[in-house]
Parts: sequence; C-alpha cells; structure tokens
Amino acid sequence: MPATLEDPSAPVILRTSGSAPYPPPGGPLPVGVAPRQVTLRDRVTTATVIPFSAPNQVPITLLAYLCDQLGREIEKGDTYPIVDPLPLESFGPYWFGVFGAIVLLGEVQDGRQIHEMARNGCDWEKECLGSFYIKPNYPGRSSHVCNGGFLVTDASRNRGVGRLMGEIYLDWAPKLGYTYSVFNLVYETNVASCRIWDALGFKRLGRVKGCGNLKSYPGELVDAIIYGRDLGQDDDFVSEERFDKIRFYLKNGKYPHGADRAEKSRLRSAATHYKLYPATSSGPERLMLKGKEVISDPQRQYEIARDVHHRAHGGINKTTATIAESFHWVRIKETVSQVIRNCPECSEMNKGLAIERLRTGQPTRWATQLQQDSSLDSQTTSPLSQQQHQHFASPPPARPLERPNSPNTQLQLEAAAQQHTDFYDFDAQHASFDLPVDPALMNGVPQPLGLENLPPSPFLNASQNLTQAMPNIPNMDLRAADVSHMHAQDIDDVTMDGTSERAPTAREELRRRLTRAGYAKQASG
Repeated sequence: MPATLEDPSAPVILRTSGSAPYPPPGGPLPVGVAPRQVTLRDRVTTATVIPFSAPNQVPITLLAYLCDQLGREIEKGDTYPIVDPLPLESFGPYWFGVFGAIVLLGEVQDGRQIHEMARNGCDWEKECLGSFYIKPNYPGRSSHVCNGGFLVTDASRNRGVGRLMGEIYLDWAPKLGYTYSVFNLVYETNVASCRIWDALGFKRLGRVKGCGNLKSYPGELVDAIIYGRDLGQDDDFVSEERFDKIRFYLKNGKYPHGADRAEKSRLRSAATHYKLYPATSSGPERLMLKGKEVISDPQRQYEIARDVHHRAHGGINKTTATIAESFHWVRIKETVSQVIRNCPECSEMNKGLAIERLRTGQPTRWATQLQQDSSLDSQTTSPLSQQQHQHFASPPPARPLERPNSPNTQLQLEAAAQQHTDFYDFDAQHASFDLPVDPALMNGVPQPLGLENLPPSPFLNASQNLTQAMPNIPNMDLRAADVSHMHAQDIDDVTMDGTSERAPTAREELRRRLTRAGYAKQASG
C-alpha cells in the first residue's frame, strides 16, 4: 500500500504538519511507542513488536532478510504495484526511513538484544514473523495523514500476524502524530488484506477501476480499493480476538499469556455466559453464546455469510437476520455486505446481463414470480394500501448518488427492486417498509448514479426507453429515492434501447417524477 506518487528511490517524506513535535529520523520515539509483547492466534506463542526510527538501527542481516522477503512479494506481482525488487541500499530508507517495526518470536527487550542475536548468527527465517512501516501518505501540509506497508514472512503465514500488526499500527500511528490513515491501493483480489482492514474499522473510501495489471490475472485489469480510517477513535475492532481468549480460558482453565488483572476479570465473567463444546467425530469444538455458535475466524465468517446468501440471494437485512439465528460474531452486516458485493449472480444482474435476457425473452429471477402478480398501478387488485401506494408515488428526497458502479449503489438498486416484490408476500396489515439498504453501510458515502448503469426491471411488460418521449434528457441523473420508488417500467424505458410503446399517461407520470427530482427544465422538453 505505497504512499501516493511514491518513488522508492526518492527522498524520504517527513511529517511537517499536524501536532508537533516532528521527530527526525533516528530521534527518540514518543511515549507509548516501545517494544511490545503480544500473543499469536494460538494464544500460546509469544512474540515482540520492536519499533525503529531509522534504518541504521536494524542489524544488516535482518535488513537483508526483510529486503529479500519484500522482493519475493514484488516478484509475485499481486500485492505491490512496484515492478522490480528493491536493492538493499534502497530498501532501508524506503521501509525504515520514517518509522518501522519488526515482529520477532519470543520476548525481546530492546534493539541491543536484536544486535546481539545478529552477532550470534540468528536464523531470521525462523525468528522474524513480519514487519510494517508508518509514513506520511502526502507531503507538506497534508503529511499528518499516514500510510502503512505490511509484510508477513513466508514462515509465519496463517498465524494471525497480519491482523496483529494492523492492531499495533492503529495504536502507534496516532502516538506518532498522525490523525488519519489512508491505504491507496489494496487490490480487491488480495482478500486476506481486505478482510483485515474491514474488520479493523477501515472504511472503503472508493474504488480505482482497472488499476492493477497483476501477474495472476494476465490480460485482465483488477480494481483496487482505497481504505481510510480516523486514528485514535475507540472501536471494538479487537472483539474477535476476545473470542479466542475466551475459548482458550474455557478449554485450558488458565489465563492467556500476558493477561492483566482487568482481562482476567473479564474472562471469569465471560465464562458464566459462554460454553465450549469439545470436538466430536462429526465436527470441531464449538464456542456457544446463548445457543448461538460464536465464529471468530474471519474466513469462516465469510463462508457462512456466503452460503446463507446464496440460498435465496436476499438483501443485507434478510441475510443478516438469518445468520443471527444460529451464529454470532461482531459486525455480521459488514461481512454480509462484502459477500453481496462479491456475489456472481448479483454482479451478473448489476452488470446488465439481465437486460439482455429480457431482450431475448428469457425471464429474470424476479420475472417468473411477477408474471403472476397484479399490476403495481392497479390499486383495486393490489394488496397494497392507499398509504403504501402514496409511499411509492411520493418518495422522500435523498442525496444524489455519485458512483454509478459502486457496490453500495448496486445493492441499493437491487434491494429497491426486491422491495416491490416483497410486498406481495404479506397481507396488507402486515406489510412493512424496511429500508432497502443498511443505513450504517450507506452513511456518509456519496454515490452518483448514471442511467446507463441502472439494473433491469423485474416486470416483463416493460417498454423500451424514453428516447422518443423525452429526447432532451439522454444522460440525466436520478436521486436515490426516485430510483428506489420509480415504477420498474420507467427504469426499463431509460436503460433499454429502442422506441417506447408506453401509454401517454405513463409517460406523463414519469415526466412528473423527473420534474420533482430536479429536472424541470430538461423534462419540459
């Protein structure tokens, strides 16, 4: 995740904005940034995270080993945009020029002990677990916004080292004077990194389309995600780690290594609510909370959410509620939203293939069901009450969407169309108006919406488009609420090529809605 416009051979960018002091390279570290002992995922193995403020503080043999590890990662061509491995003389200033840290096995007191290990011929391949750096993401007046790079060594993968370094990064970065963190390029194919940053409270600020020419995907450009997060805020991002500690305490009857008095008290209290069922021939051991299985492994969380979603391809709320009946983990909705973004069937619909099916006469997933339903415009046969029809006719104003291809936009449109069909599954007295998308997911995310990216209508009798009816507004934008509540026939008319065969009254209805959405001048044409 290199800094913006970063050249590994360029001079080091130092922090010159934000709260002083601005520690120079090789200077003393702030209070609270010191060697820290941690426990790996197995809750037994002890390691130490040692900070450095200059490359000459690191033994040359350890520096060479880390340089070789980064070179291998660069040669794989799937995580870093750098093409050629760095020489040792460039790696030191690049990785440790401002601030860096190294994770070593065992209890290490300080840098002097590391140099002693080097003089004794330490095998760093066995002792070194990983390393990360913290540096300004932008120069000058914006240098208080930081960036981080992370490297897990070959011998320590799948041991929780990456997440552990992410947690230390979030603790030390604000102590170094940074207020915000940005990761510029996290390729969406790097699933392990994406799950770590999602779990640690980072927000997906945007998506860079087709910016990665990766070795594992020849002939295909991969999207990258831009992550951002406020530093110093109190979050429950370590809650998943707490489950592993509870499991260890219930299984072994003793506290995890390094637990303080407060943590021991919390574990004793948790033991009265949690139960640990031993492994059997039919399955592994299970940690239970009020009859629900606790899932602490992010990989298994994703797999469960994916399996539940693929059964019915429901929205975020419905899938989350189904999972919560049998399982428990922190922020289930975030896992579900990621699954829905990666769902092949939903992506197929969002990319417009369902429109092609309508053109060729093949029914979409919703069309078969809606073929038997009454028309949405008929209030005499529809189970919707007059108040519910008014809900569709007069949608509330909403923020304009600015990202037509974003996963959140597509999820919102899918949920909006699904909402039309959901009303037919209940009696009028039980009909409800759940939000189509989790508000927490959409909070603060501006998303533009272009008509060319709208999903297909679920109605079979949809017309072609509004080219003839409204020729002066070929590329207008719609507000989220207007799109969510617009009749599906109207959406089809905007997104499909050809001529419109709709009745004049229907055209006038859409003209009125577009006028209300802020297109009075265009609609008058």
